[in-house]
Amino acid sequence: MRRVVPALIALVAGAAVLLDFFLENPLLDALGASLLDGAVILGACALLLGLVNLLVVHERRIRRRERGWGTSVVILAAALASLIVGLVAWQTPAFAWFYRYLLFPLEASAGALLAFAVAQAAVHAWRFGRLEGSLLLVVGLVVLLGSLPVGGWLNGLAAVRDWLVAVPVLAAVRGLLLGVALGVVATGLRVLLWMDRPYE
Repeated sequence: MRRVVPALIALVAGAAVLLDFFLENPLLDALGASLLDGAVILGACALLLGLVNLLVVHERRIRRRERGWGTSVVILAAALASLIVGLVAWQTPAFAWFYRYLLFPLEASAGALLAFAVAQAAVHAWRFGRLEGSLLLVVGLVVLLGSLPVGGWLNGLAAVRDWLVAVPVLAAVRGLLLGVALGVVATGLRVLLWMDRPYE
């Protein structure tokens, strides 16, 4: 019984939301909207629990002066600042300033670090004589140099960069998105058909 009830709940909820996506029915619309609202509430509760866990874990690390406790101070300060700004000043210019000049630059910096990781992986593969690594390195250099504002002598590289981004890169991204979508559909069907039981 302990396994059947969660399976039935997942089956009914998933089937209702799936049918609401494909069929036009007022009852299904209301049920699907209620289930999605419930999922949003559950997600908010999970986010709150994650924040509490973050505070407890890093407060303990700071109190015990464990290794890396300075990083925990920064994490706690950032989490509390985000929480306070979001709760108190979300309708003020301070909220927009916080996101525009603190959060967005930090996200951009984290994304920029990926470029170094990709470059390191490409050089590593190139050193071992793999064709894929050499192609990745050459394409990365062309895109990087074509994006630099260094004057008119790189106009040809800019055109090559535009073609690379518009044709092969876009094709790869579309293939990746299709693969992700098919994987999500397959996982959902496995859960609905009781082939996978993540709730056990």
